[in-house]
Amino acid sequence: MKSFKSGLGVQLQSFIDYKHSLGYSYHAGEFYLHDFDQFCYRTGVENILTKELAESWIIYREKASPDPYHSCVSAIREFGRYLQSIGEAETYLLSDRFVIHRYRPTPYFFTDEEITCFFAMCDTFHIRRQTPGRFLIPSVYFRFLYCCGVRTCEARLLFMEDVHLEKGYVDIIHSKGLKDRRIYLPEDLLDLFLKYNQKISAYLPERRYFFPSSSKKSCSSGWISLTFNQLWDAAGLRRKSSKQPRAYDFRYHFAFANVNRWVRDGLDVNAMLPYLMRYMGHSSLESTSYYIHLVPEFFSTYTKKTRVLEDILPEVNDEEE
Repeated sequence: MKSFKSGLGVQLQSFIDYKHSLGYSYHAGEFYLHDFDQFCYRTGVENILTKELAESWIIYREKASPDPYHSCVSAIREFGRYLQSIGEAETYLLSDRFVIHRYRPTPYFFTDEEITCFFAMCDTFHIRRQTPGRFLIPSVYFRFLYCCGVRTCEARLLFMEDVHLEKGYVDIIHSKGLKDRRIYLPEDLLDLFLKYNQKISAYLPERRYFFPSSSKKSCSSGWISLTFNQLWDAAGLRRKSSKQPRAYDFRYHFAFANVNRWVRDGLDVNAMLPYLMRYMGHSSLESTSYYIHLVPEFFSTYTKKTRVLEDILPEVNDEEE
């Protein structure tokens, strides 16, 4: 990316460096902040983020691109919070009257047959134009999502230093909302991790990420999405126009499957939810409960088992998912 050149350029670069240090790629945010920098440069502003400047840029962006799903609002608000956090108290923080209208895909809940077919294909599918060792990744990466319910980005950006196979756990660091957690791997998944690590290390012995695209880079989100779609289609699984499955849907499936098992086994769901909340990296029970009420055919069964959480099923924000 080109360098920043406005009066706020130094602060903008410092903020981007901070986001990268936490493990975020932050491509969309960086794009919008470069656009903001160009806007500042043209208007000749100094090194202060004022109300007039921030809101003028948002209005300019809305006129230039009426698409309501862009991330410019989030980027400038995060930048303002960062400046305040490092002591620039005069910085303006974008008000709540500027909101992002979010699109939420409908979660797809897999059947047992679909899970079996998908992973059978993971173990046999030939990946074209592969980089060294890449053919080893899908079978392990997607099982990690399925077995542990981690976010797709958490798996992609998992550093080698945070994978402790000798002790049987991985550390999820700097996740959404900066909620660090430790995840102990099921025995069969740990065995798969060990075999995978040994094999891929022969291709990339100095790799930085557990699921690499090269020795220094992680797999991209685009490659993960493309590979999931290729595997799904190659397995001959159906596609419904209203519900297209995604790799992220393994996270929803994980939450639903656990709660469903507790109900089936007669366990106290209220007592178990805090454990699921912590395991999935949520900061509140509301966020964990949100996953449950997405399944209409299950929710009636769930409410018969517990009434305590009936009023805490709001929409959750992107920081919680």
